[in-house]
Amino acid sequence: MHNEQELEELREVVNQTIKLGKRVIVNVALKDVSIHPESIINDDKITISVWYNDIQVKVEFNERSPIRYFPIGSQYFLKKTVYVSLDKVSGSGGEVMYNNENEGLAIGFNKAYLYQTTEQKQKTIDLIFELNNRNDPKYHKDQAIQQYINIREREAYYEMQIGDEFPSTYKISKKSGEIYDYKDPYRNFYPSPDSAPIGPPPVGGPWIELKE
Repeated sequence: MHNEQELEELREVVNQTIKLGKRVIVNVALKDVSIHPESIINDDKITISVWYNDIQVKVEFNERSPIRYFPIGSQYFLKKTVYVSLDKVSGSGGEVMYNNENEGLAIGFNKAYLYQTTEQKQKTIDLIFELNNRNDPKYHKDQAIQQYINIREREAYYEMQIGDEFPSTYKISKKSGEIYDYKDPYRNFYPSPDSAPIGPPPVGGPWIELKE
């Protein structure tokens, strides 16, 4: 816990940071999420918002592409929170998607950035969908339908994850195009309507969105 003097110093830093304005704060945070910061600003699949409370200022990046492709050995943030103090990043973290044989490989060994659908990734996705749709019609997928699909490439196959919260999965052989290892663990599962418990409020008080 912070003492009163420390809290006052943190509030002052927050006030000075807010005075920089939303655009400057976002620009500081962008350096932590991409090697091409300007592309994040112009990506309509990424939402960006700035928040503050008594002791911190944060920028939240949320990537929501309906279809994502992860090359072998890749790792990307799907959601990332970057904390900004004056004109510097003071910390960050978020939700990471790995495509490593060793899922426990820490991102500290290789810098992970926010996921983006590039032209090259889209070309690969098109080829995978063409391969996928040569199979039984029950597996056919239409890219125009906004269904969340994550595709991990492996040495001999593509792993398809269909859906967000309760996904089904299967594999597509690169050589034969055959679909196998279909799994739908939640076919007969009905989530409870009960709400999740509400956690304690943030240490620095409620978050307020900075609009300008």
